[in-house]
Amino acid sequence: MTQVIKVNLPYDLRTSSDNDVFYKTAHEEQKFILPYCNSCGQYFWPGAIICQHCGSKDVEWKEASGHGKIYSHVEGRFAFHPDIKEYLPIAICSVVLDEGPRVFGRLVNYGEIEKVPYDAPVHIVWLQDDERGCTIMGWEMD
Repeated sequence: MTQVIKVNLPYDLRTSSDNDVFYKTAHEEQKFILPYCNSCGQYFWPGAIICQHCGSKDVEWKEASGHGKIYSHVEGRFAFHPDIKEYLPIAICSVVLDEGPRVFGRLVNYGEIEKVPYDAPVHIVWLQDDERGCTIMGWEMD
């Protein structure tokens, strides 16, 4: 089972109503799902009713591994809004999933950001805010 970390988010950080199925499944079942095209056999992100690779409408949500490698990362150390100050520093990373798509999420338990290597293997960690009723992607190095 995927690790769940209880957090208090400053805002509801879910994106796009096209991804409601993703966020609902993450919050209720802690499953990592991605849109998958049955025509060309590729996963993609973000969610859509049409495959971004071939244009097919034969798309479904399918469970994925939740593993990938860091493509890039950045650490925020300065508050762009007073409500976020208590959450700093915060690292955001771009992850190339084993299935192909690139996603973004919070990097957790990373130590010093300067020592985080690019191409580091990572796995999904769910960041769950029960008060807001939402769950978002987090990533932790293997």
